[in-house]
Amino acid sequence: MNQRAIQWEANEELAGLLCRYYRGEGGLWGEIQAHVHANLQRQGLPVAPRHLRFRATQTGYLVIIEDAEGYANL
Repeated sequence: MNQRAIQWEANEELAGLLCRYYRGEGGLWGEIQAHVHANLQRQGLPVAPRHLRFRATQTGYLVIIEDAEGYANL
């Protein structure tokens, strides 16, 4: 698996969506993905295929993006 990851701290809006999502509110995944994809595009990076993870921090959430190539073999 490619160990290179792109990381950044979620902005306030994305952190709020993630908080609601992890509390069980449905129907938010598409909006969460749209926020992440927009950020990738602003950075000039391709959107897909990517593996998307989030890690809670003391101040919000860390967005962790990894190449999805290695996940196809799991």
